[in-house]
Amino acid sequence: MNKITAGYKMLMVLANADGTHLEEEHALIVNYLGESYDPRTIGLAMESERIRLQAMPTDALMLEFREAMNAYFSQSSITERSSFLQLAMDLIKSDNHISKEENSFINKLFDAWGETE
Repeated sequence: MNKITAGYKMLMVLANADGTHLEEEHALIVNYLGESYDPRTIGLAMESERIRLQAMPTDALMLEFREAMNAYFSQSSITERSSFLQLAMDLIKSDNHISKEENSFINKLFDAWGETE
């Protein structure tokens, strides 16, 4: 799994952790993907991924999140991880509420990556 895909998967898990997927979250993810994906097809890909994630049991979702987290870590610099952590925080705070599920995932990310600087 490449770094962009790993980041995308983590953001999608975070965006769907509370059972909702808001336009603000969608916009942040699309912005993250930038020029890496065709903007004409990204909406369909995101909807397909959202449906797939919603069907997964929590333990499988956490396993997928950890795999993406480890893949991103192994391919990124400290600066990139710091920027990604900020983006992840912006994403989960976009609805002005951090759910228990979102908090669980973001804590795993901070715990695993440790100090970013």
